[in-house]
Amino acid sequence: MQIALIGWQSSGKSSLFKAVTGAEPSVGEEAHPGVATVPDAVLDNLHQLYPPAKKVRARVDYLDIVGLSAGQKKSGFKRSLVNHLQGSTVLAAVIGVFQHGELDAASLAEDALMQLADLETEMLLSDLATAEPRLEKIDAQKKRGQKIDDFERQALVRSLELLNEERPLRELEYTAEEEKAIRGLGFLTQKPLLIVVNHGEDQDGDAVQSELVKSISGTLKQAIVLNTALEAEIGALEEVDRAAFLEEMGIATPAADKVIQASFEMLGLIRFFTVGDDECRSWPIVDGTPAVSAAGTIHSDLERGFIRAEVVHADDLLRLGAMSKCRDEGLLRLEGKQYIVKDGDIMHIRFAV
Repeated sequence: MQIALIGWQSSGKSSLFKAVTGAEPSVGEEAHPGVATVPDAVLDNLHQLYPPAKKVRARVDYLDIVGLSAGQKKSGFKRSLVNHLQGSTVLAAVIGVFQHGELDAASLAEDALMQLADLETEMLLSDLATAEPRLEKIDAQKKRGQKIDDFERQALVRSLELLNEERPLRELEYTAEEEKAIRGLGFLTQKPLLIVVNHGEDQDGDAVQSELVKSISGTLKQAIVLNTALEAEIGALEEVDRAAFLEEMGIATPAADKVIQASFEMLGLIRFFTVGDDECRSWPIVDGTPAVSAAGTIHSDLERGFIRAEVVHADDLLRLGAMSKCRDEGLLRLEGKQYIVKDGDIMHIRFAV
């Protein structure tokens, strides 16, 4: 699962990519991958209980999509870009308003929404270019007497009705059968959308954020306002220097960290932990994952030979300070294969192969 960063040229998209992944944006590639580690205060605190251990954070994969030119507007994304975007789980639209420092927060938010509308139009046109020929092919097969997937046809008809009204597919509630039938089509306007607005150094980012949130409607959307130039500068600092710089600037949490955390949540992920003297680690899993499948993220042998999971919540371990005390208070329990892992669970897997 990955987040695709899209935006117009000079939006600050590549600076954001550098800020969150620490990697240099690639020049000349349509799509360039990078990885970010997820900030996690709980993991940091757990590590203090096991100081010799290696600390391993959860990760989020990003894809930096080449900047779009104004000349591409109203034409839809070209096919090669659509392929990259369809393979991503979440789209992050990066929008620059830093060029308009003289405007007030409401005007900057309005400008951001206009740019966002242009991007969403491109996504919508690309979805039309995917849905229309697919429906035509299915109807031709039906006319020839071939068997078709009725759920796919039904979903496509409903999708095209909404797209022709210039509305994103996030607004459409598919049945489980329809969702399964069209999953492989990767409609762009169906994907969760993270909106990242890049403001200038002299602009009030908090005020822009406040105005923007008032205007954003619809499901599967979230907005963050930041200064990508500042975030890239913070990301380039060594950890010890970064803490001092943030304190001097009065910044509690870098906005790039908020982008990473929002990305993690929009992917539908939670995390569980494994702790010990050798390693303290955060493991990302899809919310709703049973214990046996979560064990498989650690190693396939643990899933294959799963017997039980010893489970305690991180909050309880951090409060009591030792696993033995959790056991004494009855907070360390045994769970079976179908136990649904909760965000913040610490698990030790009993298995035999």
